[in-house]
Amino acid sequence: MPDEERVSHGDILRAIGRLEGRLDDIHQTMGNNRGDIGEAFKRIGVAEQRIAQGVIIAAAISLIMPILVAVLSPRIEFGPNHPTPPQRHTP
Repeated sequence: MPDEERVSHGDILRAIGRLEGRLDDIHQTMGNNRGDIGEAFKRIGVAEQRIAQGVIIAAAISLIMPILVAVLSPRIEFGPNHPTPPQRHTP
């Protein structure tokens, strides 16, 4: 076997060290991602609560507005229910 194909003990330890470093980076990235996902779910929860509050307010307004319009709007009167007699012109 030529010397070029031989793997020394140091080569194996160096490769193990690189793998260990990569695994540490992956572990740290996963931890950061978990934190980011947790924060995103918190924000989504707050947004859902505000949307629900907006829907409740809109529903309440849609129930109250017709009543307010009916109460506050001026009444339109067309006069008495019987027709008025025609006016005669006198010469």
